[in-house]
Amino acid sequence: MTELLTLPPTPEAISAMVAIPKMQITPTILATQQGPDGMLGPESAGAILVLQATFADAEGAERFWAAAVPLMELLASAPGFIRRYSFPDGPVITLIALWRTSADAKSFADSPQHRAAVRDLYRQRWQYSHFSALWEMASNHGRVIFCTQCDGITAASEPVCGGCGAALVDVY
Repeated sequence: MTELLTLPPTPEAISAMVAIPKMQITPTILATQQGPDGMLGPESAGAILVLQATFADAEGAERFWAAAVPLMELLASAPGFIRRYSFPDGPVITLIALWRTSADAKSFADSPQHRAAVRDLYRQRWQYSHFSALWEMASNHGRVIFCTQCDGITAASEPVCGGCGAALVDVY
């Protein structure tokens, strides 16, 4: 069976990337969270949420994280939530969340806990800047797996390669 690997870019690839104008590579923290629909791949997302924030005050950042963690706990059981990824890029924190539908994402945003956190964000000014946007999926070619045993290309939803019958590993 195929073993999936976690591999960083090679030193040669990193050298080539940082030679590209305005390209930057920085060690960082990546936080991920799966929701109730976490067994689904990105092709199942009907909506994508992007949040960005910057901080100019350590106390504000601390209050933000104190409010964010309980919301993360609620996400663990939020209907339609697939997964989220958050990471800093210098002073900018970005969150990308995959939802089954935009209605699912809006339902979570309309929860009393989320509404209270947003009210507190605006009242207490935890962040220096804040951005939030929700997009509906416009197109999707589906996720495919390239077989390591033959030249087969099979939909990720299939358990075996359409070309040779080898078992396929789906990371989700």
